[in-house]
Amino acid sequence: MNLRLRKPKISDIKSFRKIFNDKELVKQLSGYKYPLSLSEAKNKLQEIINLNKKGNHHEFAIIYNNQFVGLVCLEKPSKDKKTFTLGYAVGRKYWNKGLASKAVENGLNFGFSKLKLKRIIADNNKDNPASARVLEKNGFSFIKEIKKKRGKIGRKINILCWEKKLK
Repeated sequence: MNLRLRKPKISDIKSFRKIFNDKELVKQLSGYKYPLSLSEAKNKLQEIINLNKKGNHHEFAIIYNNQFVGLVCLEKPSKDKKTFTLGYAVGRKYWNKGLASKAVENGLNFGFSKLKLKRIIADNNKDNPASARVLEKNGFSFIKEIKKKRGKIGRKINILCWEKKLK
């Protein structure tokens, strides 16, 4: 599989907007809105680039066959910086191809080997079993189910919480 991770660049803007200007994708995410104008997309991408420079946020563009297809990130470190939260999104056109699973695998390798993390946590909407499968394939263990506001939905939804610990 021709997939790699790299830091996002402002030149990713057109592909970034195309991926994240998708109502079905955005309803699964926090921090994104729909519709996403070009200027809003540019601001969001610049925000990610700036956060990456600060050191406690590690967000990567998922590049498949030289195309920007999504993002994977490690963010929200614990006080001791040994636990981070994993997030990921792949454009709908690229769903069911194993890309999210491979990107998450690469993100986990970065977190455990480069950042020396002890634990990585993640969550997914209960009504998104494909996302749960990505986590299961990558060795995450289910912790609990909670109700939480997600995105712009405006109501609490069921969220599944997961963790992966360094062996």
